[in-house]
Amino acid sequence: MLRNPEQHSGDLWEMLGDLADDQALQVLTELFARYEHHLQQNPQDPGSASFFRHLAAVLHQVRSCNVNRR
Repeated sequence: MLRNPEQHSGDLWEMLGDLADDQALQVLTELFARYEHHLQQNPQDPGSASFFRHLAAVLHQVRSCNVNRR
């Protein structure tokens, strides 16, 4: 486990790239569950709120690109 992910974002990026599709889905599901739990515990948590804002933006972007490809 990385102690300071900010200093090792390249390592995390490489680890993500090495995941199988089902493992990548598992990572996303676990991140969602953890941030959802944090937000339920503290609705004012800025980190959790930021995660969900970014997730919504990325989902919108990806879905828009997929619609334009059809």
